[in-house]
Amino acid sequence: MRAFVFSGGANRGSLQAGATLALLEAGITPDLVVGSSVGSINSAVLACNPSLDGVREIAERWKTIRSDEIFPGNSAVAMWRLLRGHGSLHDNRALRRFILSLLPPGTRRFADLAVPLFVTATRYRTGEMHLFGHDPQERIIDALMASCAVPPYLPPYQYRDELYLDGGFVSNLPISAAVELGATEIWALEIGVDAAAMPTGSVFGTLARSVETLMRLQMHRERELVQLMQKTGIVVHHIQMLHYSGMDVRNFSHSPALMDLGYASAQAYLGERRQLATAAVPTPTPVRIKVGAALRTTMATQTSLARLRTEAIRGLWQRRRAMPVPLPIEEPRP
Repeated sequence: MRAFVFSGGANRGSLQAGATLALLEAGITPDLVVGSSVGSINSAVLACNPSLDGVREIAERWKTIRSDEIFPGNSAVAMWRLLRGHGSLHDNRALRRFILSLLPPGTRRFADLAVPLFVTATRYRTGEMHLFGHDPQERIIDALMASCAVPPYLPPYQYRDELYLDGGFVSNLPISAAVELGATEIWALEIGVDAAAMPTGSVFGTLARSVETLMRLQMHRERELVQLMQKTGIVVHHIQMLHYSGMDVRNFSHSPALMDLGYASAQAYLGERRQLATAAVPTPTPVRIKVGAALRTTMATQTSLARLRTEAIRGLWQRRRAMPVPLPIEEPRP
């Protein structure tokens, strides 16, 4: 079973849209899609219509996206929200409207999708991963809002009796989840971070560097897992894109250029793959056992790192008064 795995990457999500376009042009289509944070949005749109037309539609939308469609209000409004104890710089209703505009009419629940979709989110209280998609009657909008709730820009998302944070905190490139779901061939589209390009000196620069350091430890475990998989019958195609790492997450002006860079990255990988294609290697049983152990260790490590991140965030917010959390608006059944 072939899975596409989309990492988080905030406003650089157009990299994945360009890379996905190159893959589908090459005739590579998914049987399963797994996404985290902004990758959850790209993966959901692909799961709605896993065709060239579907990918071209989201690619064109990425080219025209504006900052206020995700992060409404100027800097003064953001500071006012923080001073009033809202707990986030921006309201999340604009993000909700944006996501709903991407979903085709009549596609509101996981059962409506053309291919299975799974989305990661982080439980605010425990720092553990929650994987949306097992319940076909769950709403797609709830999963994506939870997976994209990245502090301090957007507030935690309330779903049923839980608060959720960005899925990238616990599994930014959810390869492990794809393997546990039965994937035997994985196309991992990672929007990576170039540490040298990260901003320094400012409060947000320091915060971004701190989060990036913790996530790098998590990604190190995922890459170790990839290396083990390459010795088994599970094939992992890892396309990493580091472009524009130091850009402010609310700046969408480079989306067209990022689209082209993502497309070129995937094409370059496909070209190298054609040149270096080799026969499949038989899968030895002992290595499969190692992969299983690595999966369990990876998930445990990711949970521990996520707890560190969520505890740090709670520590910042506990100094403020209780924040109002917008309740999800019930969408009419199709």
